[in-house]
Amino acid sequence: MAAGLCLACGLGTALQAAEPDSTSLRAYAEKSQRRQAYGVYLKNHKFGWAIDELKLGRHEGQEVAVATFEMQGSFVSGGERTRFEDKSTTCFALDGKGEIIFGEERTLEDDNEITRVAVRDGAEMVITTRTRGGETKRRVPVPRETIQSARALEAWLTRPPKRGARFEHYSVSWNEEKIDTKEVFTYRGRRSLRWGGVKTDVHSVEVNIEGMNAAFEVLPDGTPLKGMLGGLFELRAEEEALAKTPGSTSFDMLLASSIRIDKSLGDPEKIESLRLKITGLAGFALPNSHRQRIHSRRGNTVVLELSRDRRLEKGMQLAASEREQYLKATPAIQSDQEAIRSLAGEIAGEEKDAFGQASKFQDWIFKNVRQTMAANASSALDVLKNRAGDCTEITLLFLALARAAGIPAREVGGVMYADEEPPVFGWHAWAEIHDGRQWVSVDPTWNQVFVDAAHIKLTEGTQDWSWVNLLGRMKIQVVKVTPGQR
Repeated sequence: MAAGLCLACGLGTALQAAEPDSTSLRAYAEKSQRRQAYGVYLKNHKFGWAIDELKLGRHEGQEVAVATFEMQGSFVSGGERTRFEDKSTTCFALDGKGEIIFGEERTLEDDNEITRVAVRDGAEMVITTRTRGGETKRRVPVPRETIQSARALEAWLTRPPKRGARFEHYSVSWNEEKIDTKEVFTYRGRRSLRWGGVKTDVHSVEVNIEGMNAAFEVLPDGTPLKGMLGGLFELRAEEEALAKTPGSTSFDMLLASSIRIDKSLGDPEKIESLRLKITGLAGFALPNSHRQRIHSRRGNTVVLELSRDRRLEKGMQLAASEREQYLKATPAIQSDQEAIRSLAGEIAGEEKDAFGQASKFQDWIFKNVRQTMAANASSALDVLKNRAGDCTEITLLFLALARAAGIPAREVGGVMYADEEPPVFGWHAWAEIHDGRQWVSVDPTWNQVFVDAAHIKLTEGTQDWSWVNLLGRMKIQVVKVTPGQR
């Protein structure tokens, strides 16, 4: 979630007062200099702060525009305290289009530190990533984000555009396979308020980032006053001293973001099928499959039928393009690394069947990776080195082992039932593998192949952030529970 908040706060770099096209990039950057602090909240509980800054500086003897974003905070999740620190620095040239010539980011979550340094080399950037798992390098095209593209976005806002008008922009994400992150801005209107004792127009914009919708209110000079991610997370412009004031330590983020239901379901592994009434989707399209289908829909209310996953009588092979997509190595799913390939071969042994291999991988992970909310990692190699993590880290390692063995695999995001008091559906990640006949669900966190009926799938793939839109909004009511024979 810190990454999503970072992307949202970075809007301050782009939304400054428009300048005529004839203005030099240096003059534009000089006038746009600023430093703004934010408090970061969940349901009015502060758990961190952020600072967004733009200034003139120097890089290797060259004058540049330097955009810096820093964020720190801590929270309790599942009873364990997690602390995070993020800082990124991006240098833009002051000639041509104002392209990025250097980038650096450092992420510290608990004891796991990741640094990425991106250096311009002709028409490419060389990204060096250092983690506990070692050092890797890769080459990518120069990012599409420039000072010129930011200025075009600013001019669009300043007109202002008509309600519902859209504008496409790109930001950079050094950790993603494709570093250019598309952002679609939609203008929602404006209102007046008193800011600093002066009547001021405030613009409302919505930004879609990889399916995630962030709503912002910004001043005429572009400074965001507040932003909302989903129905839970909020950014508030504050004086720096106030923003850095420690927040609440008494709430659990995992519990606060979970979805309470009206009655207990008991042991989820003993449930054969479920019928649930779901509200708060606001147009979100629930995936359909042989184990999850929409029974009925009325307005914004959906009745969803769920069953335990199972073997289908009739299989279907993957298209060549899909097979390639779900077999390739990525910066996070490092299935091409020797440590991952070697472990996959060791665990699989003489087993040749894809389903059998996947079963061995999930069993090994369940027995050898300690489950904790305080061991965050962003790559499979780091998870392997830590031998610890929550569902996202555990799923990441499983995906890497499966792909290393030649099994197409993808991440699944959603919610699953937790038999606690009060009963809730909690946000969760698991996997699916294609064994040559069908997609098979695998939850290595809970040692399941063919997951139980209490798993609700919302998204497929690591870059689909649309589930964030449901945070704090999705409601679940139990209609019918059918127990199985287990």
